[in-house]
Amino acid sequence: MKLSIIIPSYNNLEYLKFTINSILKNSKYKHEIILHINDGLDGTLDYAKQEKLKFTHSKENLGLCKSVNLASKEITTSYILYSHDDMFFCQNWDEHLKNEIIKYKDNLFYLTG
Repeated sequence: MKLSIIIPSYNNLEYLKFTINSILKNSKYKHEIILHINDGLDGTLDYAKQEKLKFTHSKENLGLCKSVNLASKEITTSYILYSHDDMFFCQNWDEHLKNEIIKYKDNLFYLTG
């Protein structure tokens, strides 16, 4: 199961790295990580390029909603997960999520935690 994980960020590079590292380290599946970088003058833009992460970018802070909407245009999977840029993903988080998703008979659901 592959998810598109949307993460908007506004000059929060150290926490963003922490979040992305937890996804990479603690996921059972390989997910599509898509950032929206607001401003990015703290090095976030360079980091995304160096790590070959998918991203959209604005020179100013567009706010949460517009940032998520722009990043969502890059999605290539059937499932979307929204994350803040300062969250930690625990070990096998995606396996637990998958076990919940398969309980639904269709894709008309919204899960929150």
